[in-house]
Amino acid sequence: QQQSGPGAASPTDVDLNQKEANHKDESYIKPDPNDVERNQSAVSVDSDAGFDDGDPEEAWNSRWSFILAAIGSAIGLGNFWRFPFQAYAYGGGTFFIPYLIALFIVGIPLMQLEMAMGQVFRRAVTQSFGRLHPRFRGIGLAAGMVSFGVVCYYNAILAWGNVMFVKSFYSEMPWDVSNVEGTEVLSKPVDHFVNKVLMFPPSDDHFPRVIPAGLYAGAVFMWASIWLILIKGQDFISKAVWVTVLAPVVMLFVLIIQGATLPGAKEGVKAYIGRWDLSQLSDGNMWVDAFGQIFFSLGTGFGVMPAYASLNPRNSNIIKDAFIVSACNCLFSFLAGFAVFTIIGFFSHETGISIDDLRDEGVLAGGSLAFITYPAGLSMLSGAGGNAMCVIFFIVFYFLGLDSAFSLVEAAVLNMREVAVFARYSRAVLTSAVCAVGFVLTGPYLLDVGSAIVDVVDAYLASLGLLFVGFLECLVAGWVYKKHDSYHQTGTLAGIIFDVGSWVGFFFFTVLSLTLADTGMESGPVIGTSIGVGLIIILGSWVTALLLAKSKLGNANDAAYYLFLHGPDCLKNTINGVITDGAPNNWTINRIWIINLKFVMTPLLFFLLVLRCDTYAESGGPYSSSYPYTYLQVLGLLSFVVVFILFAVGFFFPELYADPKLKVASGKGST
Repeated sequence: QQQSGPGAASPTDVDLNQKEANHKDESYIKPDPNDVERNQSAVSVDSDAGFDDGDPEEAWNSRWSFILAAIGSAIGLGNFWRFPFQAYAYGGGTFFIPYLIALFIVGIPLMQLEMAMGQVFRRAVTQSFGRLHPRFRGIGLAAGMVSFGVVCYYNAILAWGNVMFVKSFYSEMPWDVSNVEGTEVLSKPVDHFVNKVLMFPPSDDHFPRVIPAGLYAGAVFMWASIWLILIKGQDFISKAVWVTVLAPVVMLFVLIIQGATLPGAKEGVKAYIGRWDLSQLSDGNMWVDAFGQIFFSLGTGFGVMPAYASLNPRNSNIIKDAFIVSACNCLFSFLAGFAVFTIIGFFSHETGISIDDLRDEGVLAGGSLAFITYPAGLSMLSGAGGNAMCVIFFIVFYFLGLDSAFSLVEAAVLNMREVAVFARYSRAVLTSAVCAVGFVLTGPYLLDVGSAIVDVVDAYLASLGLLFVGFLECLVAGWVYKKHDSYHQTGTLAGIIFDVGSWVGFFFFTVLSLTLADTGMESGPVIGTSIGVGLIIILGSWVTALLLAKSKLGNANDAAYYLFLHGPDCLKNTINGVITDGAPNNWTINRIWIINLKFVMTPLLFFLLVLRCDTYAESGGPYSSSYPYTYLQVLGLLSFVVVFILFAVGFFFPELYADPKLKVASGKGST
């Protein structure tokens, strides 16, 4: 039986290990780093390694159906209610500088990694990343838990929108402020949403007492929509996305055109992108928020993209498709900003409340924008125009949420089916079970304190959970895969010095950055000092490891290759070899991509993860000042703990998450 352990070979390495056992000559064990054929053997993608990698049970009916589905999953409510406000808050157009940098450094490469892994290995996250090392199979179930947990409260938010949609047909909408003046301009829509839709309790009472029946009806509609789409199978999904993705895009343009014709729209657009306050570039918070926005808005870390890509032909142009999906997601965010701020400008013009004052009131982002300010602005249109635009807006809201919601459920189901305990059930049975359990778990978010639970759980599950999953994906692809082979070539001591020194340096940079920032030092000196200390540690370990590896290999180039690039380079060659098989013009990944993966993306996600943990620890938990009740923090923390445990179980007991499609030869065991 193959040995288990942190440095043990994964089942995918059987082919290479056997060759090394049969070829004792040193010339074979120390290959030329440019030998693409050998490097391509790093990850076997066929049945020779004991895996049944045949065609999936279901598949997309066209490449563009896959692309549209991925775009629909990536684009969600955050594109509408978070991105435009961030651009406005950080100096208008200035925000696009760090945003685009983050897109090309983290967003697109991580999207390409997830999609390529799913397509090449014909598996969702559990087994695609598990093929790199069996102890990291738990990434898939952790991602599935994030997806399932998020969709439970996501459908509660969409239920709020469904209630508002119905009320958009009232002759006088409850948030209509067209004939209102003074403070009631804001207080009326706020009162309606907080007290009539959410039925939120008084500030001194955050324990559930009221069950708004309308919200449950809205949630039933959402879960029924998801179930009806998924239960019909992949062929129906391939057709449905042409409506569910394209319809909100068309309606968004209707909102933009309508908004552009209104008085005050010009001022709104100027607030959105017309100002270029370049001094904001020195604000470290803007860079953190830009990278966070890219990471959270692309839909990576949920397990959706590998699951969707696993249903593709192996030689589909997945690297290019990942670029298209990422670009379309960001383009939608950019366009959504015009839909938002033309109406905000109009609302400001009609009420006399400046846009900055609206920001200070906290009604320009999140649920306050979608359920208070934006509908109130639309209600000020003359005649039935307000009703019509509100109807269109909440249809857009529904479709934006629906695409993301059913993709989250599908990702959870496909990852579950990659573990033996669930593989015995059909996709239809698991989908029905997940939807039924999901509806039950949506219940607490529909209570009168539901919005408070949504805020806290979202902060723990989505923010921490997604960063955790994304970090693990980059870690196993960039730092763990083929580690035993690298150590064999360079010597264990050199490999350990390189790895430990690198991560000690990353850790010192992260901790020192947070510590110095707490002292009140400006962000420039903080970053400079932290980078300096981190680089000293990292470079010292690299030089030492290179000298030791060179003494064993006799060649500095080979030593550098095995220390810095071997694992991710083998993965690169495998991915490129598979996706160009029969399609030589497909886009491929290069050495710059793998260097970025290992030395930029991984430590950066580690930094963001630690930063988020530090922020929560200092504040006593997310939203602790708004909702000072222990049970909310316990619920939120528990949701992340479950994600962590699902990964940890697979790490310590990888056999529990073994691929049910793994073929075991007669008389031989396998892990």
